[in-house]
Amino acid sequence: MPLPTPSPTQAAPSLPRVPLEQIDVRALSKEKIRELFRTGKLPTVEAIVEEIFMRATKMGAADIHFEPIEGELRVRLGHEGVLKRLVSLTSDMNDNIMSVLKTRAGLNQFEKKKPQEGRYSSSYHGEPLDFRVSIIPVLNGERAVVRILRKTSQIARVEELGLSLYNLEQIRILLRQPKGLFLVTGPSGSGKTTTIYAALNAVESPEKCVITVEDPVEYRLPYASQVQLPSDRSFNFADALRAILRQNPNVILIGEIRDAETGIVAAEAALTGNLVLSTMLADDALGAIHRMLNIGIQPYWLASTMVGVIYQQLMRKICADCKEEYQPAEEELKLIAPYLPEGDKVFCRGKGCPQCEGTGHKGRTAICEIVSVSPKLRDLIFLRGSILEMREEASNYGFSGVRVDAAQKVAYGLTSIAEFVRVLG
Repeated sequence: MPLPTPSPTQAAPSLPRVPLEQIDVRALSKEKIRELFRTGKLPTVEAIVEEIFMRATKMGAADIHFEPIEGELRVRLGHEGVLKRLVSLTSDMNDNIMSVLKTRAGLNQFEKKKPQEGRYSSSYHGEPLDFRVSIIPVLNGERAVVRILRKTSQIARVEELGLSLYNLEQIRILLRQPKGLFLVTGPSGSGKTTTIYAALNAVESPEKCVITVEDPVEYRLPYASQVQLPSDRSFNFADALRAILRQNPNVILIGEIRDAETGIVAAEAALTGNLVLSTMLADDALGAIHRMLNIGIQPYWLASTMVGVIYQQLMRKICADCKEEYQPAEEELKLIAPYLPEGDKVFCRGKGCPQCEGTGHKGRTAICEIVSVSPKLRDLIFLRGSILEMREEASNYGFSGVRVDAAQKVAYGLTSIAEFVRVLG
């Protein structure tokens, strides 16, 4: 009899531990694993999935990747921006594992030709967690990514984001504005949500009405009214924003600007005297301004409302337990030399130790670039000036790129040249 699957609000069942290493196709032949399955000696699919989730949550993984590739179903865990293989299962387990994930996330088990997304909640190791499940059809079956969101995570303060003193002061100046549009941008998984919540923490006060609209709500805020978009998509960000504007807010947080309609309503909300905080996928800070224009926001609205943009990424820090100073080779220095600050520099790397699982890195810090919208930059936005023109004006106003911020962290021994190259190329 198959073991039960947890409902969206139940705690995970207590299952016997499954030795994944003994059913790994890279350690045991597929024929042997199939023989174990035929004789009933192989754990149930539910038990295998549960063991994967138990290990992923215990290791602090941010996501779990189920990837059907030629001859196997590879399972990898995403942690600190890097994927690490956990186990490789036989390819014929793909359908059954997808069925378990679809059941948990409330998805259609019989739909195998279209992408699906869902979410559910459960508890592991005494910690309540949210899981966001995304499934897409690929050449060898269906591929799934499960994003793990920790409800008990503490909301950071802007002082705790690892920003340089200059960038920290820039953010504080932007957040003193009583109204306008403030964006945090970057690629997927770059810590945008953490930063936008930290910014919201910095501006809230007992005298202000704070309302958020999110999909889903990732942190519970004691001082805010939080709107979570329904799973049936009966209303979207733009619908929620229009309703929120009738609630007389002072500060509005939008989980993400994903389309033209949301962007237009966000600009209108900022234009009516609210401070609007949001995130957006973008390649750099100035590129986010152009993207807002290109999705259909009128230059007049954006020029009138935009107060600043942060672009950020995350870099791994050198492990404190195996950190060592060294003198980089000339070829290494060439990769970073144009961005290094003047003065003394301390180059470090991690040798690798049990504390960092041999990677030489442990923990992450933010690197960022910040654009403060000056009067002349407002004119360029209104005139739809080129990115080159905007960059020149922003530089005159104190802007420096993300590579400069990253190189400073390398020069202070916080991260390594290898990590600089991995993240920024």
